[in-house]
Amino acid sequence: MVEKAKIAKVVEREIEKEEQATIHKLAEEDLHTSTSTGEGKSVLIMIGVLVGIFVLTLGGFKLYNQFTAADVVVIDDLHQQNLEGDLDEEQGYMYNGFSVVNADGLWWTEVEVENRLIKIPLHFGPKEVESIAIAGDLDSPQFNQGEKIYIAIDPEINYNKYYTLALSELNNNVLQGVKRNIEAACSKENPVCENRTILNCASTQGKPVIELVVDENAGVELQGTCIKISGAEYDLVKSVDRLLYHWYRVMS
Repeated sequence: MVEKAKIAKVVEREIEKEEQATIHKLAEEDLHTSTSTGEGKSVLIMIGVLVGIFVLTLGGFKLYNQFTAADVVVIDDLHQQNLEGDLDEEQGYMYNGFSVVNADGLWWTEVEVENRLIKIPLHFGPKEVESIAIAGDLDSPQFNQGEKIYIAIDPEINYNKYYTLALSELNNNVLQGVKRNIEAACSKENPVCENRTILNCASTQGKPVIELVVDENAGVELQGTCIKISGAEYDLVKSVDRLLYHWYRVMS
């Protein structure tokens, strides 16, 4: 039983690696397209990120037979060492009562959501995103209604690996932690968005929307039924992680 549990943890980590490898492969292909076609392809890739990772996660358990517990350091073991004070701060630390540990370049913590223990891998730890501010007010009852959350993508953005990474980080946690379906939307009119809903924080139509914006000023703004996440390069990923730590109540 213990052996199976350890192998399951290996699988979880390998799924995460497979997701990121798929994203980066698509990204590399997109780098070679022209500007005229690149924007449209970028939007399709980002929509694919929102839809495709869930399929990868469902299919990931085929990896079960390919690994043994001896192949990797088990995340639970790191959490135990962290709780006992046996890790350097670069490897792990306690934050507001939560154990946060680093493995393979990701920061892992565990939270309980509706009597389920959720394992969360993010690219930045809580201490790295403390400077990212969350402002405004969210209409929580309205935002939490229904089974769907709309992720609004900027159709005019050229390929941006940080934007794609931020989308994947957000997507995985909405599916796993909130257990709601995701629909990709466009934040403005564009020919490549012909069959997509147009939503943004200025016009949510009363729907729950998360809008990602490339901006030099990193931050999270809560506006009624919309959450606007802003930042440039890795700061955009940090802003997403800041929201997720807030969402999971690891940070206030």
